[in-house]
Amino acid sequence: MEPLRIQKWIAQLGMASRREAERWIVEGRVRVNGQVCSLGSKIDVDEDLVSIDGKPILKKANPPKIYWMLHKPDGVLTSRVDGFQRPTIYDLPKLRKLPFLVSPVGRLDFRTEGMLLLTNDGELANQLTHPRSKVPRHYHVLISGRLSKEQETKISSGTLELEDGPVKQAHIRYAHRHPLGASSGSWYMLTVYEGRNRIVRRIFKSLGFKVVRLIRVGMGDLRMPEQLGPGDYCQLNKDQIESLKRAVGAFRPRSRRPQEEPTSGSLTPDLPAKRRLLLSQDGPVA
Repeated sequence: MEPLRIQKWIAQLGMASRREAERWIVEGRVRVNGQVCSLGSKIDVDEDLVSIDGKPILKKANPPKIYWMLHKPDGVLTSRVDGFQRPTIYDLPKLRKLPFLVSPVGRLDFRTEGMLLLTNDGELANQLTHPRSKVPRHYHVLISGRLSKEQETKISSGTLELEDGPVKQAHIRYAHRHPLGASSGSWYMLTVYEGRNRIVRRIFKSLGFKVVRLIRVGMGDLRMPEQLGPGDYCQLNKDQIESLKRAVGAFRPRSRRPQEEPTSGSLTPDLPAKRRLLLSQDGPVA
């Protein structure tokens, strides 16, 4: 077997995404044959001994590829550990029982809910989160107030400037007023095509609005089922997996059609007569 870059090999084993593996290398946590390695290091998979944090990686056959969808609850970190002892997705009862080591595709912040993909397919995770992929992320957003038509146009026209550059592509649609009254805020359906840090919250903050609730409901053509409750997960089927791979070009699309905002599902999670729907965001830190 030809030598492999160490971060690529770790990602192929499903231990982490390639970016996370690169972080481990930069932090000096990865050793090859007892020596701290660098980002350019390559290994002979059959001969070299690799360890992370002093623990050797057993050379087993590559595990089967696992693809899950998690409904991340509010108040949970997308992380393995937290120095402030806050709960993480790996503390969720059902996730603790998973017999597989999986990593999240991107991150949702502590107060963001909704769809989070988990996989040990490091290559696909890297492609989905790479800036070049421009895979659409779909959100339901509750804000304090209501945008004017001019502000909606500013978001969707590419003229809204943030501190790290303009919002190049986005679609926004007003959903309804909050059931508690006009002063309690408004729901919007927002689709963005980039995963910049906390981009959804920053879009509304730049226009003078606070995000009260944020739920990611989809990525690409994938949508989170209404019946998937907070803390629950489900396995993706073959069609859903192929949909993700087509989104990043790993599969040739059967037909080309523009990505659209999600249009199904109740947008009144606080009304007792209607079924509660999830809301969320994503990005480097969403």
